[in-house]
Amino acid sequence: MHLLLKTLGNLGVIFSLFLPLVAVAADKSVVGAWKLLSWVSEDAESGKLTNVFGEQPNGHLIYTAGGRMIVNLSADGRKPLSGDRFSTPADERAQAFSTGIAYSGTYDITPEGIMHHVEVATFQNWVGTEQFRYVTVDGDTMNVKTPPIKGPPDGKTKVMTLVFKRLE
Repeated sequence: MHLLLKTLGNLGVIFSLFLPLVAVAADKSVVGAWKLLSWVSEDAESGKLTNVFGEQPNGHLIYTAGGRMIVNLSADGRKPLSGDRFSTPADERAQAFSTGIAYSGTYDITPEGIMHHVEVATFQNWVGTEQFRYVTVDGDTMNVKTPPIKGPPDGKTKVMTLVFKRLE
């Protein structure tokens, strides 16, 4: 019994030596700059699929090796404001706000995916929150999927799937 416990203890030490290598490999797979290719929501009740920001949304997601992240996404065909961002009519500013989202902060790799720790956001309610994402990387393509969340345009429960292509 003593030999078995000693052997298991040694295996634990050996296994723990490789854990940092696994985490680095996972970090290296997401670190870089990514361009948004698509953003699709699936309604939890009906299964209906919707292109959230149109057929050709714009955006970037960047993960640094130091654990920082930033995402900036905008709708396909987003219109410029008729004036500056302060004097433009409120309805135009509201439309601009509803067709873009950006946030940044830090991130942690977890066994299930990535946890974003939001520090700055266009949607102020997210500041100070954690936003979990399931992430898979296949070559130069990264799929980012949310758990069920309330999503646009109607606030119903949806799962969002975003597809990115590596830029660097």
